[in-house]
Amino acid sequence: MRATHLRLNQADSAESAPQNTNLLGLDAVRAWAAVGVVMLHACVPYSNPDIPGLTWATTDTPDSALTSLMWAIEIVIMPIFLVMAGILAVRSMTSRGPLATLKSRTRRLGWPLFLAVVFLIPVDLYAWLLGWLADGVITPRQMRTLKFADGQDEHLWGLSHLWFLQYLILYIAVLAGAWNWLQRIDPKTVLRVGMPLTFSAATAVLCFYPEVVWGFQHAFLPVPAKWLYSGCAFAMGVLIARADADLTWLKQVAGRAVCPSALLCIAATVLGIWVLNHTPSENVQYASAFPVVISGATWVSLALLTVASATGLSLSLIGIACYRVNKIGPVTQRLATASFAIYLLHHPVLVLFHVAAKHGMPSASPLLKMSLGTIIAVSVPVGIHFVFRGVMARRKSTIASQRDQDAPSILAMPTTSEDAVSERRLAG
Repeated sequence: MRATHLRLNQADSAESAPQNTNLLGLDAVRAWAAVGVVMLHACVPYSNPDIPGLTWATTDTPDSALTSLMWAIEIVIMPIFLVMAGILAVRSMTSRGPLATLKSRTRRLGWPLFLAVVFLIPVDLYAWLLGWLADGVITPRQMRTLKFADGQDEHLWGLSHLWFLQYLILYIAVLAGAWNWLQRIDPKTVLRVGMPLTFSAATAVLCFYPEVVWGFQHAFLPVPAKWLYSGCAFAMGVLIARADADLTWLKQVAGRAVCPSALLCIAATVLGIWVLNHTPSENVQYASAFPVVISGATWVSLALLTVASATGLSLSLIGIACYRVNKIGPVTQRLATASFAIYLLHHPVLVLFHVAAKHGMPSASPLLKMSLGTIIAVSVPVGIHFVFRGVMARRKSTIASQRDQDAPSILAMPTTSEDAVSERRLAG
């Protein structure tokens, strides 16, 4: 299990003392960001309007507060993970080299991705179809044959939440290929020039493809616009770690930037929901997942607010955590240790809860259902992770003890006189 989760490995911690202190902060951010991902998905059935391009297993009583919470988390949550991934990739390539890092990350991320596609995606699919069946959207025959009405399964097929692993492997491959070139450039210059460029690139992507954030693009292969936008956040982590390995600058500015960034996030959330509530034009072709017509100034404003708040909040939260967290509690430690299991396994657990809560607790408040769903979808993967780890540890201990018993003793045991006589007779 140690080879397949996203814990910081020994190569990441074999640096100087200041960097090791930063690892505790990154652990804390990663632990609660994983909970944030679950909370985001737990809000989806109660959102109004729906997320363009996303087909969920069921819909429930809409709630405006949960809609705002969902979009606020959506703006910042993946940039947090991508910035941390960029920081850790630079640390690893600095200590181990680009090729060793690429091989290690590909193995640690590629195998879980492959196994999840083979075993988890089918479970996810039928959890979705169970929700559709319970809502009367499909018939049992359609669920069995996977043959749907025209357009009914338009957004059903893809990697679901596993897209992050696929994209991250590609980002690390690109960084490994550009590593020698990056080493030849002054780190301060890279940061001074690279940060405005990545910010501008992310804003430009959202101006043309707002559905990258304000929608969902479901596919088995990387979507170019989504890959480029997410890559900008990864690149920011790379630039920061390359110019300031101890994250000193980030820790200094984080406290001053967090409140303005939070205000920008609120503004982006309000504007984004207003745009989504805009009536689609009948003349717009539905080739895009965002078929609304508004002014160009609104598009640019939404893109700028989204990128600015995502950048500011992700960097601020990481910087504050690295500055203030010198020790993490047992709950945070367990969440950090099991964060990869939470990421992989929460989807079908949460969807099944959504279906059960809609039909089993129809009068319960959306806030209660969302809270229960988050707790259950976090607790089940954490429990599975630690049970599996315990089983593997006991198995490893049993194998080790058997090897010790089978190994020959260093000191030969003395033989009795009768044994010696028998041996001499046989020899004679």
